[in-house]
Amino acid sequence: MEIVIGLLLSSLSLYCDFTDAECLVISPARLVVKYGDPASAKCTSDTPVEMGWETTQGGVALTDKEVKFLNWRVDSVTDWTNNPKCFTDGGLCQKQLNITVYKLPDRVSFSYRKYPDPMVEGDQYLLQCLVQNIAPIGRLRVTFYKVNTTGEQTELDTQQKHKDNIKTPENGTYTLDFTPSRDDDGAQLWCSAMLDLGPEGPQPPPVMESDRLNINVHYKPLITMSPGRFSMNITEGDTLSLACSAKGNPAPSYNWLLPQSDPAPNITEGRSVVTITNMAKSHSGNYTCIASNPLGHSTWTVNVKVTGASCQAAGSALVAVLLLQLIHWL
Repeated sequence: MEIVIGLLLSSLSLYCDFTDAECLVISPARLVVKYGDPASAKCTSDTPVEMGWETTQGGVALTDKEVKFLNWRVDSVTDWTNNPKCFTDGGLCQKQLNITVYKLPDRVSFSYRKYPDPMVEGDQYLLQCLVQNIAPIGRLRVTFYKVNTTGEQTELDTQQKHKDNIKTPENGTYTLDFTPSRDDDGAQLWCSAMLDLGPEGPQPPPVMESDRLNINVHYKPLITMSPGRFSMNITEGDTLSLACSAKGNPAPSYNWLLPQSDPAPNITEGRSVVTITNMAKSHSGNYTCIASNPLGHSTWTVNVKVTGASCQAAGSALVAVLLLQLIHWL
């Protein structure tokens, strides 16, 4: 009985050695081929055997004599699920070719919610990248990009869907939440689709980009002068000119709040500038600029103090009067 068991174990060992994957070698070990392109591989055995290729395309029947290699070739790969398998007589040894059939996308498009309405600062928008008719989608990486008005490019996010079991072409939709700021006004958004098929695939990996979308971001005004309250002195009788500047989208309108004074000042008021001639002490007070658009407003206030003529100026005026009187007497 022990001899029989030993013979069985020895036979089983020989069978396992023969059916091991190394009994046949396929080169290349992994094949990446574009749909519709030709493909070929070579099956090799250490010792002459009868071998064949089992496949849905380009199958080769079992050879009628023992050979050490057998080629497989097709002029155009059109089967997405093709799994060419090299085998020996009786199927005692077999090896499958690792083949990936790929297709570049027909189109990559970019859009966002509410488009083409303008974005509003602080609101959240859903960016969408649509990749149409690509295979295999599990090897696709989609990246969202932004470039601002100065040319600085930012990578917002990179996404990949793990669908390794899907070999036929599919559409892929990739989304990203985006909250714009005022600095994004005039920026461009887009997405790119890269099919990374590994070192056996095309190098560098093929990339297709969507059209770039110029975004218009609305935001409330912000006065570009230093915020807060300022003070200034002006001499009685001089002209006061105050300019207010704000940045907003839509462009802001301007209003001025002036202190109550008597007599009323002689005012020349422009879009963002107020000018008062012949300032009097009663014109002292707070002068406030209000920049407004439909999204809000911003204010800037300056406290103006009107002072009398300096002693030196008054003395000069008195000397001038005395000189005129002296000339008159002479």
